[in-house]
Amino acid sequence: MLPQTTPHLDLSVVIIAYNEETQLPRCLQSLPPGIEIIVLDSLSQDQTAAIATSFGAQVYQRPFTNFAEQKNAALAYGTRKWVLAIDADEQLSPELATLLPTIIRQSEGTAYRLDRRLVFMGRRMAFGKTRDRPLRLFLRGAGQYKGSIHEEYVPKEGKILYLKGAVLWHYSYRDLTDYFVRFNRYTSAIAEQHAAKGKKPSFASHILRPWLEFFSRYVLRLGFLDGYPGYTYALISSTYAFVKYAKLFEKRGLK
Repeated sequence: MLPQTTPHLDLSVVIIAYNEETQLPRCLQSLPPGIEIIVLDSLSQDQTAAIATSFGAQVYQRPFTNFAEQKNAALAYGTRKWVLAIDADEQLSPELATLLPTIIRQSEGTAYRLDRRLVFMGRRMAFGKTRDRPLRLFLRGAGQYKGSIHEEYVPKEGKILYLKGAVLWHYSYRDLTDYFVRFNRYTSAIAEQHAAKGKKPSFASHILRPWLEFFSRYVLRLGFLDGYPGYTYALISSTYAFVKYAKLFEKRGLK
């Protein structure tokens, strides 16, 4: 009996990474067989590169500039017709990994949005603005990433579809300490960006925003159904916009 070979899938999975040795194995283990794996590492100081290599990934190095530039640089290394761009802290559900070969071979579109859901405090969240639909699966060369902080893939043209019935799980934060480290970094970066553009937010809406946001997340969007993690996420997330504008007001000398 001849040995079985892994079927070729015309898909490049592209990942950017920095010090992701704890998250990356879960991500890579969830991928379907027969693909090309590209990992663009930002000179990690842990075992990220070695782990990626052990899973058969092609590893390249590039100092980090911003997210859009990093992801566009990673896309350039892919050689297959389709690209799945994911992060090291994401995991394909078994349903998504099984569905991908069919989508690749029978596609009716040029790009797909995926159902991404947050995993927070060990819970797979379902409510309270913990789900989104990022555009992650697309034809190679069909667009590029734009935006230095919250980057987004922008296709040049074509038909964008939504891939139903499969989930991309997002383990965005290792714990609450990690959450607040990122919270502080991103709110500071956005405040700097707004200050450079001369943005002047309404003081009244700034004051009311966290209360309205919490009510929307926890009550209107049913965050309470996710238990204590749902309450915690709604509470701390509702202060995000407040803090970034508070930092902007601080920079502009307003009290």
